[in-house]
Formats: sequence, C-alpha cells, structure tokens
Amino acid sequence: MATAGESDRTASAGAARRYRRDPLGFVEWAAREHGPVFRLPDDGSLCVADPVEALRVLHNEEGHYDEVSDFFHVRGGRLGSRETQVAIGRAARATVRAHLAAHRERLPAVVAGLGEVSEWPSAGRTAAHRFLAEALLRPDSPPALRELMTRVVERDVLIRPGGRLARVARAALWARVVRAVAGEVRARRAGVTGPAGQGPGRPGDLLDAVLGSTPPDTPAAQVAQVYLLLFRTSVAPVGHVVGWALLAAAAHGVDLADVPAESAVRESLRLWPVAWLLGRPVHRAHRIGGVRLEPGESVSVCVYLLHRDERYWSQAARFRPGRWDDGPGPRGAYLPFGGGPFTCAGAAVAQTLATGLLAAVSDGARLEVRGGHGRPHVAGIITPPSFQLRRTPIRP
Repeated sequence: MATAGESDRTASAGAARRYRRDPLGFVEWAAREHGPVFRLPDDGSLCVADPVEALRVLHNEEGHYDEVSDFFHVRGGRLGSRETQVAIGRAARATVRAHLAAHRERLPAVVAGLGEVSEWPSAGRTAAHRFLAEALLRPDSPPALRELMTRVVERDVLIRPGGRLARVARAALWARVVRAVAGEVRARRAGVTGPAGQGPGRPGDLLDAVLGSTPPDTPAAQVAQVYLLLFRTSVAPVGHVVGWALLAAAAHGVDLADVPAESAVRESLRLWPVAWLLGRPVHRAHRIGGVRLEPGESVSVCVYLLHRDERYWSQAARFRPGRWDDGPGPRGAYLPFGGGPFTCAGAAVAQTLATGLLAAVSDGARLEVRGGHGRPHVAGIITPPSFQLRRTPIRP
C-alpha cells in the first residue's frame, strides 16, 4: 500500500505531466477548482489570476520582487544593468517605429506577396519579416547573413517546434545563427561595415540599436543573443496576433471588413495574449491570497486567465471586437504585454504593426479559413494551430 507521501508525489508528478501536455487546459481547470490563486505543478510558483493582485505583483510598489527581466537572459547570465536593458528597449522601439512610420504603405504589397492561398501562422511571420526586413538587418549587411535570417523565419525556428528531431535541428540552426550574428557584431565594431543611411543618433537597424546601447566590452555572442531575442519578438508575436484574429473571426462568424482592425487586434490579444504567463522572483516575504511566499520562490501572473474571466468580460470565450467600443476594459484584467516597469517595450509598435497588417489582409478581399481546429502550441507564446487562408480580391 502506498504511503501518504508516495501518493502525494504520484499526484504531483501526474499534475506536472498534465500541465506540460496542456498548460492552458490545466490552468483553466485549476482556477475552477482552487480559485484565482494556486500553485503551478512544474516549478511550484504561485499562479495569480486576480486583477488587483496581478497589478500588485507587476508594479511591485512594495518591493516584494527582484527588479530583473528574464527577457535579457543570455548564456552566462543576464545582459547588462537595468539601465542598459532600458536603453536597448528604447533604441529597438525607435528603430522599428521609424520604419513603420516611413513604410506603412508597403503593407498591402507584402500581403499580396503571400498569394491568394497562404498557410498560417507561418504566413503571418513571413509577412511581418518581409515588411520589417530592412529595419531588422540593413540592406548592406552580408547577403549570407540576411539569407540565414530569412531561413530562420521560414523554418519556424522562432517558435520552438515540437519533437526531438525538430528540437535538434532548431538548436543547430540557432547556434549557426548566433555565430553568424556575432561575426557581424565584430565586423561592425571594427568598422568593416558602415552604418549606411544612419542619421545622427538614429541606429541603422536593430543590430545597430543593440550595439549602440551596450558597453563596448560586451561579448559579441551576448550582443547576438539579445539581438535575436528582439528579432524574434519583432516578428513572431505580430504574425501570431494577426493569425489568431483571422482564425477567431472565422470561428465566431465575424466579418473583419465590418470592424475596425484595431478592435480586432485588441480582441485577438485578449483571447490569446502574447505573454500569457509573467514570472517574478520573490525578494521579500509576503502574502498573496492568503499564501505566504518566501525569498527564492516565484509568482506567475496568468494573463490568459485574467483575459477570460467572466466576472470582467461578458461572453469571455467569444471573439467580440465590438466590446472595445466602450473603452479600454477593466483595470488589471487586460494585460496583453504585461504591466509595470517590465511592460514590453515594443508593445505599442507591435500592436500598430499588427493592426496595419490585419487591415491589409482584410481590405478589399473575401476571406475563407480552412482548418485551425487543433489545440494551440504553447512555448513562451501561444501559437495558433495551422490553418489555410484563401484571400479572394473583391472586384469593383
């Protein structure tokens, strides 16, 4: 007969397997069973899905949490000081924002380049990359490097596809990309390639933005890793937000031609937030929802649950872009890009680009979605299941 301790360990292991297999389904079940505060089975962190407590965690006005960002985690630790991280975020945002402002009229041509029939969500990442290509890596960069970055997007390396062989292939390609970008970092530092088209105080591309914001003795491999993190978050989330909007609109009978693209993007982000789980390491002992936390533990704000809570959202599971006609939504219950000092630096730019891309897809065309009935893939961000989009132009 199993002892109580053995039974607890067996139950814990089973919960961990269930969570790994279907993290979204698990947190939905746990919230129904235990309320808005419960432990996650994989690392024991406290999951929080209450708006008041979520804002308390993310804004950290009481100093309960370490002021660190996991986004800048590179091999060997975190890159630079908080000041350096903020500078990188600002420079990256300025680079992408300037490109969007100067070239937004290209979006319809980018969408047309996908063809009448396209496979999503890959097509969304491809469109975002094609539009941002010159801002991500300027035209005078080595052709081999630019081709390699295109391959990263085309082979879905950005989203960590499942399967052992896929992981091995992804890791090999990613290591090759890190080496190639590090080589470009060293070349730019040595002045081998010049900042073509770079005005005073304005980086030429995203890599220039990172280089100009980091201390000159920062290892080239670390600069490359941060650049690739920014590259990934500039491309994949935008494509996925648009993909989710297309899929949800088809599933719920919404004609995207009849609603503002901005409202559809907001609703897409509500149902499928870019950052669905936000972790914070505990610095000082305190309580959340009656649970005592000690230094060394962690708290995870579950944005996915906040966005689907029927107490704050009418018909929470439905795609209803019209709900945004009445305002920004309940405070603390809508956090698609996080909150507090570690809110995603590129949130506004990403939302603007996703809005422009969705408008270009839906403008002047009849949309037909096929497939997309599987569960989403969860690996950092929530990836839509594969579907096919037929976009038939409406003749005047």
